[in-house]
Amino acid sequence: LTTSKISASALKSLGIIDSPKFCTNTLIQGMKSRGIEFASEERLSALSDEQRAKTVVIVQDAFTSYFETQLVLDVSDFINRLGFTLYIAPFKANGKPLHVHGFLTAFNKSAAKNVKMLNQLTRFGIPLLGIDPSMTLTYRQEYKTAGFDAPQVLLLQEWLSEQSTALKGLAETLPAKRFSLLAHCTEKTSVATTHRLWQQIFSDLGQELNVEAVGCCGMAGTYGHETQNLENSKAIYNMSWRSALADTDAEVESVATGYSCRTQVKRLDQQSIAHPLQAILKHL
Repeated sequence: LTTSKISASALKSLGIIDSPKFCTNTLIQGMKSRGIEFASEERLSALSDEQRAKTVVIVQDAFTSYFETQLVLDVSDFINRLGFTLYIAPFKANGKPLHVHGFLTAFNKSAAKNVKMLNQLTRFGIPLLGIDPSMTLTYRQEYKTAGFDAPQVLLLQEWLSEQSTALKGLAETLPAKRFSLLAHCTEKTSVATTHRLWQQIFSDLGQELNVEAVGCCGMAGTYGHETQNLENSKAIYNMSWRSALADTDAEVESVATGYSCRTQVKRLDQQSIAHPLQAILKHL
């Protein structure tokens, strides 16, 4: 997956269409400009108990780190606004795409390496947070099925919902706005409370969040990028997502939690919709 026209053409010949583009500004550049360090046993062990209580670690995923780098940085900025210090775990592929396509031996190798690193980081009692729902839920679904004892990696809303006091502190600096949430289908089916948690977070921030009744966006990871699935992908999107976005009041800002969903909206409706935290951050 690349920005090169030659590479895009080569991928198309292999049955891949509308491949995403790498961000030109790297995550490392953004981390350096903010003074964010990679998480390591050495760094985390040097923290006092008081410091650890106000620290979190972001677990990277390939979607956001390489194709939505600004989102990772925006999430970092938002967490910092809440008064927390943030570290980012070194990137290790969690193997989700390998599992989807049936490369189970390769998946197991990736998972074993990832679990080893995450277990080293989690022993300090510092929360591990994931940004993309589908990738984050891999640790409690595909890893568990494959027999790996992965540590808990929280979805952003699972952790943020426990930070009510800090969120209410930010509410004083925010104008009241109305938002419409289109959640990732895997997130909704795997975490039944996801809508309630996001609504609680937005309420603590003094915002109104309506939940749209949408199904799958039709992208489903790499499924929508496979030429043979293009028409099906469009048809699935048209079943609920297109009308939900078209019918949204002009004064209401639509937000989506899934990388695949945001990509699909941009591809099929030529709209850029933000992650919920990005939508809030721009008003701070």
